[in-house]
Amino acid sequence: MKVHHIALSVKNLEETVDFYKKLFGFEEVKNFERKDLGGKAIFLKLNEIQLEIWEFNNKIKNKDDFSNLNILGIKHIAFEVNDIEKTYNEIRSRGIEISEPKQGASGKRYCFLKDPNGFPLELYEK
Repeated sequence: MKVHHIALSVKNLEETVDFYKKLFGFEEVKNFERKDLGGKAIFLKLNEIQLEIWEFNNKIKNKDDFSNLNILGIKHIAFEVNDIEKTYNEIRSRGIEISEPKQGASGKRYCFLKDPNGFPLELYEK
């Protein structure tokens, strides 16, 4: 068994898709509309990771505090990187807010940024 995809409901589909394509190198593999749900979606793929990104006519608001691990729910998506400093500097040079890399309890270094919807993304050094 393996994870097939991660679904995200977002405020702006095109902005979010552009973010994941430009920053992480995802490629669009499928797009479709569900008129019965009042939404449209785009599947993105990077290696074995697939994101199913949705935008609905009835806009949603983010009510979860993703940084609070005491609240049930998905807290972040982590992307493994070879060189945390290099990736950190590349992202900062694009004007994207990102936390300073830290040493984690696992012994690996990590840092966080947010996508255009405020979803937390972790960069985790290989």
